Amino acid sequence: PSDAIARYNFAIMCEQLDYIDLAKEHYNKIIKKNSLHWQSKFNLYLIYIKEKKYEKALQLTNDVLAINSNYQPALRDKAVILYYLKRSEEGLPFIEESLKQNEKDYIALNTLGLIYMDLKQYDLAKNIFKKAISINAQYMPSYNNLGRCYYIDYDRESAFINFKKALDLNPQYTDAIN
Repeated sequence: PSDAIARYNFAIMCEQLDYIDLAKEHYNKIIKKNSLHWQSKFNLYLIYIKEKKYEKALQLTNDVLAINSNYQPALRDKAVILYYLKRSEEGLPFIEESLKQNEKDYIALNTLGLIYMDLKQYDLAKNIFKKAISINAQYMPSYNNLGRCYYIDYDRESAFINFKKALDLNPQYTDAIN
């Protein structure tokens, strides 16, 4: 019970085996004993994002950044959480800082595109989604989001092409189906 490394590894295994409640329990036990264990906080906030518990995720993201202020994935994730919380403008500096550290992070680029969409800067968003696709042509959300931009601009043909590309990559991708 006192071996934090074993508990952390166990929590990761629980998470990978889809025993999410057990994983959360063990991440929380680690955090309770060591409030500076940012890796447990990081993994726990990723679970909360999947569960759409964005306020909890934001608090843990802030905790991670308080411990490790320039941790690029946490900067990226804070921006996406703020986007989900309808606070896109607040998330913009975090995603920009994230991309300064890793300009090839196609997930961060996709998040930047989402923020630009939310801010109604559709031309910027389209360019960002295209850049993300040029880095990773297998990442479905960027095609889907590019399609959404075209749809908003009433370019149904370009929208359809991009939704179709997302579905070609994964025929079960419900966002593109919708």
